[in-house]
Amino acid sequence: MKRKGLKFGIVLLALMLFVSSMLSACSSNDTESSESSAVSDLKPYEITWYLPQSVFPDAKLVQDAMSKITKEKINATLDIRLVDWGTYDQRMQAIAASGEKADLIFTSNWTNDYLTNVNKGAFLDITDLLQQHGPDILEQVPPAAWDAAKVQGKLYAIINTQVLARTPGVLINKDYLDKYGYTADQFKSLADLTPFLEKVKAGDPDKYPFSLKGDVDIMNNYGSAMGLESFSSKNPGVVRIDDDASQVVNLYETQEFTDLLKQMHEWYKKGIIRKDAATLKDTSSDELAGKYISSTFTVINPDSPASQAPKFGGGDASKVAAVEFSKPYMSTGSIIATMTAISRTSKDPERAMMFYNLMYSDPELFNLMSYGIEGTHYTKVSDDLIKKNDNAGYWVDSGWEYGNMFNSYRTSETQPKWYPAGPDKNAAAIPSKLLGFSFDPTNVKSELAQTASVVDEFYAGLITGISDPDTTLPKMNDKLKKAGLDKIISEMQSQIDSWKASK
Repeated sequence: MKRKGLKFGIVLLALMLFVSSMLSACSSNDTESSESSAVSDLKPYEITWYLPQSVFPDAKLVQDAMSKITKEKINATLDIRLVDWGTYDQRMQAIAASGEKADLIFTSNWTNDYLTNVNKGAFLDITDLLQQHGPDILEQVPPAAWDAAKVQGKLYAIINTQVLARTPGVLINKDYLDKYGYTADQFKSLADLTPFLEKVKAGDPDKYPFSLKGDVDIMNNYGSAMGLESFSSKNPGVVRIDDDASQVVNLYETQEFTDLLKQMHEWYKKGIIRKDAATLKDTSSDELAGKYISSTFTVINPDSPASQAPKFGGGDASKVAAVEFSKPYMSTGSIIATMTAISRTSKDPERAMMFYNLMYSDPELFNLMSYGIEGTHYTKVSDDLIKKNDNAGYWVDSGWEYGNMFNSYRTSETQPKWYPAGPDKNAAAIPSKLLGFSFDPTNVKSELAQTASVVDEFYAGLITGISDPDTTLPKMNDKLKKAGLDKIISEMQSQIDSWKASK
């Protein structure tokens, strides 16, 4: 009797397992069928994506590999157009003016200006699109950050997930620190670097002690170290970070910026800055040859030594020392410095958003974009660590420009894992008192265009130290006032006061 009961139990259990497996298979098949049906309902589409970047011989090969993934997931292929850094702004202006078809476009406050494009109608309002087709984007971007990208309550670009706080500093070739008896923690300010850079100049005359070009955005990369917050690269109006009243002042009349320019002028006269710095267009070949000992003004992130190591004549991050001049600072400017918009000329904005959501949710797709194809362009050392292959025909390695940078592989054993290093850096940031405020330039467009021309006239000479600030700044400030600076500052102050009153 017991044996019959046992047999019956075994048969019943087997039957239950069989039914369960069949139901599971049906459920799985239904899900796969549903997903397959959803993709098949989408018509084929080619997504055109513009971003500033070097051009690589294997770009098409990588693009095709990415398209295989996007074709399967959203029935779309990619046309990724990498535009040289120096011509990107001009190219995007031409596309906006001509109405040429484009889907995704890199935008920021330092190239292809975000607010300018929004005000001229070049970008689509993506507020609803993001909710509908960007769930993984919304999950990865800190909720508070979205306020920084809003214009009159609406969103016109996607925030690229990276270290959104900025830590101003420089990178230095550690071999030369060791050679001349210095350590990175000795440098608390730019002035502290002077004795070291002087020794490099005297002991290694074939090297350039400090890297600098006339188009470096000082305020974007170094402003918070001076205690100043700016709103766009050519707008002279700034506020002091510690000023509770958020009084707008002229950058070129502040003591903080004047002191910086005097430091650059001193370095130029000592030969620390190269004589042709103001007119230099490209330093990449000299960087790759290891001719620069210290980087230009930059933002220090957890991956900076690893990602910037090639600029010091090699790929070894342990040879690169990071010097930080102040704590991380999170501002509207630091957040909108790297975003991706959907162009008003897109033929399928929904598909563009679907694809960009994949750049947050699919690490394979993200790393294809950054580093190319495994075995061809890089070799895996471990699960998240890769090594660039010799003579690789593709190596963008600019994850801050697109998607979720925290999906990125590591390129050096000395580089910390993005989780938790990236989010921790954001969490440690000092938030701006004006986080979420965006200046609307509509009422002073003419004045901003005129002051921008004045800035262009003097900026390169001043920041590279060629021009003496004692004699040049008075001339520049006189021209700025004639160009309408006072009206700009008044308009900025009015908007800031109204924004603060509405909070």
